[in-house]
Amino acid sequence: MVPTVASRELALASDPRQRRSHRPVLRGLLVAVLTSAAPGACLAAADDAPLPDPLTLAQAVGYAPTHPRVLAGADAVAFPRRQPLYLGCHTLAFGGARGEDQARNDAWSPLLSNEASQRLEIMQRFFDVLLADLSFARDSEAMAVAYVQYDRASARAELGQFSPLKVAELEAEYQLIRRQRAASEAAQRITRSLLGQALGHPRDLPRELATPDLSLASGQAPALEAVVETALRDNKQVRQLLQGRSDPQRALVEMEVREQALELLTRLELFGVLAEQTRSESKWRDLKLDESRTMYELEVKADLGFSMSQQTKARRAEEQVALCRALTWAELNALQGKTAP
Repeated sequence: MVPTVASRELALASDPRQRRSHRPVLRGLLVAVLTSAAPGACLAAADDAPLPDPLTLAQAVGYAPTHPRVLAGADAVAFPRRQPLYLGCHTLAFGGARGEDQARNDAWSPLLSNEASQRLEIMQRFFDVLLADLSFARDSEAMAVAYVQYDRASARAELGQFSPLKVAELEAEYQLIRRQRAASEAAQRITRSLLGQALGHPRDLPRELATPDLSLASGQAPALEAVVETALRDNKQVRQLLQGRSDPQRALVEMEVREQALELLTRLELFGVLAEQTRSESKWRDLKLDESRTMYELEVKADLGFSMSQQTKARRAEEQVALCRALTWAELNALQGKTAP
């Protein structure tokens, strides 16, 4: 059975002073996950050994070389890859349609080796599971708050202090959030199933994931021309596409490389702006929670539920930007054919 987020149990909402924060440290950018795997990581995929618990990102990408899609090579059946349920980095950056993310994932195939593509997919699925857990935490807190409001209104309605109309409104809001929480809980299993598929272990769903430290390689993004030059020189898959081609064909390959590089660099720039926005909102929600906690302790305010749920929502948004930023860096390095941090 897929685990839920232990630090976000519904019981905590009724006594917010016992609340424990769920603040995974997501700093900087990860480059090494697209490079050499941990020494024993590939061996785990070669047999039927269960997945590590908790599973780290480095261990996860180590399963890429032994994935059936990689081993099958050109003979692999080209099934379409499902887009992530939550990550949606292109949509997050540019505000486009969700389908655009899948279209851009499919566009990677000609420019990357099967193994590099599989590593990117594992990384993407790994991050999607993390966001699924955070979404369940957010919706659990929101549901608890809505239930408390509905329950109190029901009790006061019996005393003639609340109208039946208001009680019905609060119940409808509670049921709506309850439905969303049920969907988030189901998404925890779906995202883990997709991660298991990406690892080549479809019957062994990852349970606990170790929150990655993304503090590696937080430097400034390179220039567009430098990325294109490196990709044409060091990306083996791109070199194979250029080999023996006519000038018009070579020009098409170079144009695609340039376009992919431009989109990734632009996305990184936008994520810099988004990171500042989500960081400021998280800071505001932290201060708002401190204010609500003080009022609660002074018995001026009934509970902290709303402030807590808003803080959780802000934290999730901040972490989604950090995860997408890391994935974009990984894609940029894969395009350049980098095999070392």
